[in-house]
Amino acid sequence: MIDRGRVGGRPHPTAVGTGIPVDGQRPGPARPPYHCGMADRAFDTRNSLRPHRLRAMMTQEELALKSGVGTRTIRDIESGKVRPQPKTLRLLARALGLEADDRARLAGASDLIAVVPRELPMALAAFTGREGQLDALFAAVDDGAAVITVHGMAGVGKTSLAVRVAHALAPRYPDGQLFVDLHGFTHSTGPRPSIESVLTRVLRSLGLSDRPLPADIDELTARYRSAIADRRILLVLDNAASAEQVDALLPGTPGSLILATSRRDLSSLTGAYSVPLEPPPVREAAAMLSAAVAGRVTEAEAVAVAERCGRLPLALGLAAARLRSRPLWRVEDLLKRLVDEGRLFEEFDLGHRGVAGALHASYLELDTDHRRMLRRLGLVPGDDLDVHAAAALCEVSEERAAPMLESLVDVHLAETRSPGRYRLHDLVRLFAAKVAAVEETESDLDDAVLRLNRVYLHFAYRAAARATPNVPRFIAGETAYDSGLPGFADRDSALSWFRTERGNLESAVAAAERTGRLELAWHLATAFSGFFMYDLDLGAQATVNEIALTSARRLGDAWKEAYALGDAGRQLGLEGRHRDGIRYLEQAVALKRDLGETGDAALTFANIGVLHRRSGRFAEALTVYETALTLVEETAAAPAVSAIVSINMVAPLVRLGRLDDAELRLAEAEALLRPDDDHDRTRIEVFRGVLLRERGDLAGAESMHTTCLAACLRESVPAGITATLCELGEDLLRLDRRAEAVERFGQAVGWAEERADRSLERAARNGLGRALTASGRPEEAIGHLEQAAALAESHEDTYELARAHHGLADAHRLRGDTDAERRYLRRAARGYAACDVPEAAAVTERLDRF
Repeated sequence: MIDRGRVGGRPHPTAVGTGIPVDGQRPGPARPPYHCGMADRAFDTRNSLRPHRLRAMMTQEELALKSGVGTRTIRDIESGKVRPQPKTLRLLARALGLEADDRARLAGASDLIAVVPRELPMALAAFTGREGQLDALFAAVDDGAAVITVHGMAGVGKTSLAVRVAHALAPRYPDGQLFVDLHGFTHSTGPRPSIESVLTRVLRSLGLSDRPLPADIDELTARYRSAIADRRILLVLDNAASAEQVDALLPGTPGSLILATSRRDLSSLTGAYSVPLEPPPVREAAAMLSAAVAGRVTEAEAVAVAERCGRLPLALGLAAARLRSRPLWRVEDLLKRLVDEGRLFEEFDLGHRGVAGALHASYLELDTDHRRMLRRLGLVPGDDLDVHAAAALCEVSEERAAPMLESLVDVHLAETRSPGRYRLHDLVRLFAAKVAAVEETESDLDDAVLRLNRVYLHFAYRAAARATPNVPRFIAGETAYDSGLPGFADRDSALSWFRTERGNLESAVAAAERTGRLELAWHLATAFSGFFMYDLDLGAQATVNEIALTSARRLGDAWKEAYALGDAGRQLGLEGRHRDGIRYLEQAVALKRDLGETGDAALTFANIGVLHRRSGRFAEALTVYETALTLVEETAAAPAVSAIVSINMVAPLVRLGRLDDAELRLAEAEALLRPDDDHDRTRIEVFRGVLLRERGDLAGAESMHTTCLAACLRESVPAGITATLCELGEDLLRLDRRAEAVERFGQAVGWAEERADRSLERAARNGLGRALTASGRPEEAIGHLEQAAALAESHEDTYELARAHHGLADAHRLRGDTDAERRYLRRAARGYAACDVPEAAAVTERLDRF
């Protein structure tokens, strides 16, 4: 898709001979992927790939051309900058001609675990007591329990116990330990994470972020269970809301361990070993305090503090922190500050007087600035924040905010799970929000939230402008929401910021809409949508886009609505919902034309043409493109936009057999290109190779596509590489170089699979199926062709579905199954006829011979 704001950005190369629309395909996420927590590399390709390449006497460019892997990717693998996917390594191993042992060593026998997540929070150094529960938990694991649940009231120490157990068990689970906060009882203003978001988060931590993940919950769950099926993973699910929430995350095979905590009893989970956790006995609670402040309290004093804190570990931790931060205090000074404030605590309704007393005592010991900082942290819509956000909330400098945050960590009022990120325990967050409502004016709190959101917008618009360049909405947002804070040097740093802050940004969008800040909600949502090509959580993107559209309509702002509709249409097209996408895009066009946004209307029309083409409606696509060109003539951006539209017209023209018209469009587009536009010039050359092939010059087509593949590899454009591999496979198949054709189509399938590019995948599988049939391997061919058919049907692609049926007819003929051949030929004939392509006549003639 090419709707990229007020002017058009450059779409990706387009492969026509296979009918593969590539313009605007999702590029793969920038590497390395962002991971929450430390991760170990289980395999070092730097010490393996380069020696093999040198022994083969290949340059990086030569290996790239032979393997179908980008030159930049090979360079980054050898330098250790990226973690390669198993399929990438298998392509390299095949190109290097490695024997079985070396191939297995390089590619990890196709089951490489490149990232071993180590995400457990630090265990409490002064953890004491809970011996009975610890013994029971370890015994349950020894007995083969795969699911262990710990439930109890807030602040009773469930997370501390779970983390302690997880650290002790970590060596038994060498494939990684993950920690996921399910926010089941978080009192934040943001939404509770969906199961889809949690599954996406886990898969990202397991190193599977190089492929966009499906939005469908069943498919996503299947991907998750497949990912951990052969691994020994320890997964801590903290703060679960219900048994149903945990059930969706249970592995389908034994070997891994789920350790879940909740305020509710989760014993209804199948096969779960459940441990209820109560406040410890008074002597054990006193021992916890004594261990935390060694030498500062007598046994009797520790018992008194424990009783005043209701024996609750969270409250005891707060009390101990106060003593540690006040070396001159006596215990009786602390006890005086733990007096029950009665009515105040009831108003705060924290669920436990011990916690309320401890929190209030700790709060009163803070100076004015630190109290304000704690109160404002309770306003954060997401889970955590950095120093930029904290400084904005409190109207202080970052140099002042950083030590304030660390001071709150020191006194147990805030916590940090990764460097530079700070968060509040659920009860502390609730306490902070309640105190803020009592001690601050609504106006002050609103101003603080607005300053926080301006920080989010400052970074979000800058990051979006780096991730998706040349989009006027993002450029304008950069200027409008410039807070004088830093920016981003490149796309990788921008994407790293987004992956860290995406949860906060998503929560901020929802909070802004819920509180009626519709202008703010639209801008936050629009900036968020700038990362749709790189975001694995398609469901979240759809939700945020819906908020943008709703906000625009409630504001009565037609301009905002037009662009929200364009984003929605693009999103739906990505999901394969072409008709729904076209409907949204048509509404966007109507609004843009009414607003005089003629250039953008033309680009949105071109996006409609892309979706028609992806559906096999080639004549309709051409009609839409013609309309787009008519509109282009009315805009000052005519040369650039005309070139884009003209190039996009070539694919349907070739499909309809109008080769002369396609050549004319290529000439028109080339004349409009800037001298430095090598990207689009390569697209044109790919098309010219297709025209050579269709006119019978097979050797010329193969030579041209080989050159184009090298250019795409240099640019590291995944969609262009995949599409050109398909074209090269088609050239080789017609040249009767069947084995080479199978290899190129196989590489194309690998590239498409790794990037979850369904449009390219179904076309590549169709090509691979035909090449396998030509090679006398019909059983393998049928498998790929059936997958192509399923993808085409689910994504409303009539043409690729007809090609799949045509290929299945050929494969079944080779097997001697005449009935199946005839059945699939009939389906292919109907599909081709619906697309009005020349193949319809050939298949009909073949049917007539039966």
